[in-house]
Amino acid sequence: MNWVTSMKVLLALTYTTIYAQDTTEHRLQYSGYVKDLQSLNYTENFAYLTTGNLIHNRINLKWQPAEHITAVMEFRNRLFWGEEVALTPGFSSQLRNANEAADLSFNWIDKEQMVLNTSIDRLYVVYDKVNWNARIGRQRINWGIGTTWNPNDLFNTFNFLDFDYEERPGADAVRLQYFTGLMDNIELAISAGDESYEMIAAMKYFANIANYDFQIIAGWFQQQPTLGVGWSGIIKESGFRGEAQYYFPKNKKEELINISAELDHVFEKGWYVSIGGFLNSKGIESTIELPVIATLQFSPKNLMPTKWNTNITFSKEITPLFTGNATVIYSPGSHLVMILPTLSYNLAENLDFNLVWQSFFSEQKAGFDDLAHRVFIRMRWSF
Repeated sequence: MNWVTSMKVLLALTYTTIYAQDTTEHRLQYSGYVKDLQSLNYTENFAYLTTGNLIHNRINLKWQPAEHITAVMEFRNRLFWGEEVALTPGFSSQLRNANEAADLSFNWIDKEQMVLNTSIDRLYVVYDKVNWNARIGRQRINWGIGTTWNPNDLFNTFNFLDFDYEERPGADAVRLQYFTGLMDNIELAISAGDESYEMIAAMKYFANIANYDFQIIAGWFQQQPTLGVGWSGIIKESGFRGEAQYYFPKNKKEELINISAELDHVFEKGWYVSIGGFLNSKGIESTIELPVIATLQFSPKNLMPTKWNTNITFSKEITPLFTGNATVIYSPGSHLVMILPTLSYNLAENLDFNLVWQSFFSEQKAGFDDLAHRVFIRMRWSF
């Protein structure tokens, strides 16, 4: 099957689903998008270039067979080809989310320079009535509060460098939520893994006190007890939020605490500024190499490889259709610097253009130098 035939299959699936929507009395809700992403990956000093190509189609389905019951299925079809596929060992095997217990990822094409993959990342049923909400299946359990680092997000850690995955990963879990007030609630979640020791079970209590949102989290993360707290509120006219998660050690070497804090403010004329920090108590404080960043497997315990981290984000609405923002992350111990600017333009009602740049610098044996640069050009059509 060539790539032209593959795209015809995806389009046929899209139109079949649209037709189904019109014949189920609007109980079936349908949405999605098609994205084209071109990537340029440069090595140190722009000495070597590797290109990547991706066509990304996402389909979101929501069906309500009864008043209090909703079924959700969401999946993405991704066609990769080019040098990046050919030069990455085991490329197709890296497309599956390791947090998912069941393998719902399928490779229709798996060749040296081309991979066509379908991944189901949402597949759950919801029962919602009065103060109760129960959900079972593959879902996102979002307990994080911050915008970059989320120590409280025990179930669905995401890679903040992966800007192309706005929906973020899911987990195979059971979640039960009970609302004790207008905003206050108690939530219990249990997530399975490939192995029994990967199980995660935790409870969260959320409450609004004196115009501040607070949450307390206690549970069991992969055979280790954990306790966390999170908050979000306002200091004068600025937003203030943070999270902390502690993992009780079996011995001193396993003791770990992650802490994040963030302060943001919206200024006149469309300016937005956010300043934050993150501590990984087991993070490194020495020289860091690019492979550590490039191959980093983010997890609730390891949100950054470095111990001390700071970030600042600037965003400006230049026109109602054109927005620019830039994030700079600095890790003092290893002198790691990430520069992440983005330009976004709304070409039409459902058509967006993005230019994303990612540059990495660090202190090396020969002095402070660049490690790598990545450039992404993306077009997105939503339906």
